[in-house]
Amino acid sequence: MAIAPPQHAAAPSQSPAPAPAAPTAAAPPKKILDIPRFWFPPSTSTAASREQAAAEQAELASIASRHPGGIPQAEFKVVASKVCGFATFFGPLLFEKATGDAAAQTCSLAQATAWWEANCKGKCPATRLFNLLRTPGTECVTRENWKKGLVSMLDTHPGLEFLKSTPEFQDRYLECVVERMFYTNCPGESDGMTLREMRKSNIPDVLLAVDEEPDINVINDYFSYEHFYVLYCKFWELDLDHDFLLDREDLIKLGNYSLTYRIVDRIFEGACRRITSGVPEKLGYLDFIWLLLSEEDKTSDTALRYWFNGVDLDGDGYIRPHEMEYFYKEQIHRMDCLAQEVIQFNDVLCQMSDMVKPKEEGKVSLLDLRRCGQASIFLNVLFNLTKFIQSEQRDPNQIFHERATPELTDWDRYAKVEYARLSMEEEDGDVDGEWDADGGA
Repeated sequence: MAIAPPQHAAAPSQSPAPAPAAPTAAAPPKKILDIPRFWFPPSTSTAASREQAAAEQAELASIASRHPGGIPQAEFKVVASKVCGFATFFGPLLFEKATGDAAAQTCSLAQATAWWEANCKGKCPATRLFNLLRTPGTECVTRENWKKGLVSMLDTHPGLEFLKSTPEFQDRYLECVVERMFYTNCPGESDGMTLREMRKSNIPDVLLAVDEEPDINVINDYFSYEHFYVLYCKFWELDLDHDFLLDREDLIKLGNYSLTYRIVDRIFEGACRRITSGVPEKLGYLDFIWLLLSEEDKTSDTALRYWFNGVDLDGDGYIRPHEMEYFYKEQIHRMDCLAQEVIQFNDVLCQMSDMVKPKEEGKVSLLDLRRCGQASIFLNVLFNLTKFIQSEQRDPNQIFHERATPELTDWDRYAKVEYARLSMEEEDGDVDGEWDADGGA
């Protein structure tokens, strides 16, 4: 017999537990920003790339058809220019890379096509150049790679024909060109130029401009012989014993003793940049190139990093008031000796803080200097009294000239003036001994 359920449940002895709270609705996911694509990797799939590849392949076949026995090395300047988009003076290097043998007499169409397909087809100019210069299996282009690639330019460029009679100066010029490339595009202390650095640089365009321009001095970036002449002569003027090395007493004479002893000490300590001369307490020619480029144009990223490292005494990534005062004390002494009106450090500190406007009060970062647009004045106040005074007494003619030539850098303007001065001195016979590119007098 079934038992009917009770009509009324018995009252519980305790209050029932509260009903569980209804689950709250989950917060809607934040909307993801729809950022337009801003980088498109090189691809061979676009119509333009396919059309360019077909045209280059046809050009290569046309060149090969004129030489049934194989393309000779002399014809590779056309292959370099018309097929790969290189400057013509890269022809000998391209021939060696395609054949695998610098002593070969000719290159077959199959060899040339294989190299082009592996290293040029569908690739941007910077990647092509990188593949041409680097040693196979490596991930960067070294200074020696650059020298090997550019040596043909020394023998073929009409603007450098006068150097053929002095091979030692050809070598010094080439060293200067390569070092300026690294200075501008590889501000770190790396011994090689990466593909990323090559892509960010203007080197591929400059090389084509050099190939087309008979006057090498028109090309201010890297290749100007006048710029090399200034760099070499300034080094030679300081190197009184002509051992091709500079010590502290040599360098302190730069710019009529414009740099302070304290910043010169930092240079020789390797604080600004690692010294590469291989001789303790000595700067070599290549070290001097970095120094003079940084000294005469403090607006470049490389120069800012160079001098920032020198002033940042504790290496914590900030220039603090006590570090500024350490360098400025010598400036006060110099002003007093020269009977100049002495500006006290506290006044200078306020002015520089207003000028730089650092993100954190009392801590000037490298980024702060880049942003302020007046880093040259900031640095000159600390260790170059001559330029500090010049900035306080701006010449109206200089201001007009700078505004009239915005395409020139501070280094370009300095080199132009110095080259004119040095040329006049040479014409007047005011030369300190005979030059010797190997370092002897």
